[in-house]
Amino acid sequence: MSACLTVIPARLGSTRFPRKVLARLAGRTMIEWCWRAAVAARLGPVLVAVDSREVADEVRRFGGDWVMTSPSLPSGSDRVWAAAKGRREPIILNFQGDMPLLKPATLRATVKALAKGSDIATSVIALGDKARRNDRNVVKAVLAENGRCLYFSRAPVSSWEHLGLYAYRRAALKRFVSMPPSPLEKSEKLEQLRALEDGMTIRGAIVRERPVAVDVPSDLRRAETMLRRGH
Repeated sequence: MSACLTVIPARLGSTRFPRKVLARLAGRTMIEWCWRAAVAARLGPVLVAVDSREVADEVRRFGGDWVMTSPSLPSGSDRVWAAAKGRREPIILNFQGDMPLLKPATLRATVKALAKGSDIATSVIALGDKARRNDRNVVKAVLAENGRCLYFSRAPVSSWEHLGLYAYRRAALKRFVSMPPSPLEKSEKLEQLRALEDGMTIRGAIVRERPVAVDVPSDLRRAETMLRRGH
């Protein structure tokens, strides 16, 4: 597996859950949980892309490396590229800082899927729950038989749920952030459609874990319940 740089974009401001990267779960901040998972995956260096001194101080406290990025950047992908563009690793993993209980194996599987010649790899999980399939907050991935991602949608178009975890070839990430939002991306509010519209290839890494993505305070309580049950 080629050398990989993991970047965790950690924006202090969040519309639905302000300051969530500093929210505490069993005594650790969300960003520390994510950093520990990334380090445990042993893929290569780990950087936290911060946009405030307060988050930088927290990363320093638990021993992580950080890069200051502009608060005006429009997305996590732009923040990841801002942190990674001065480095040399050929693969860049975007591990969003809102999945505190993600297992290192899921990170490794996503990066491994990129070895099959695609521009981007992203993780997906089987979606059998009817309520989640009809939930527009749950993003679905349409996969070909060979694992290539054909489309992403909020509509119930497939039986694969998309997890917000991306491994990029360096040139692909540079190309992706240089492009303006595409028509399908704006329609579905899913930035990965920008890559598909431009002809880039995305491969799905099929994983078994369904992590808790903390978008609102109630998600943090779900994560606490999982920890108590021995996650």
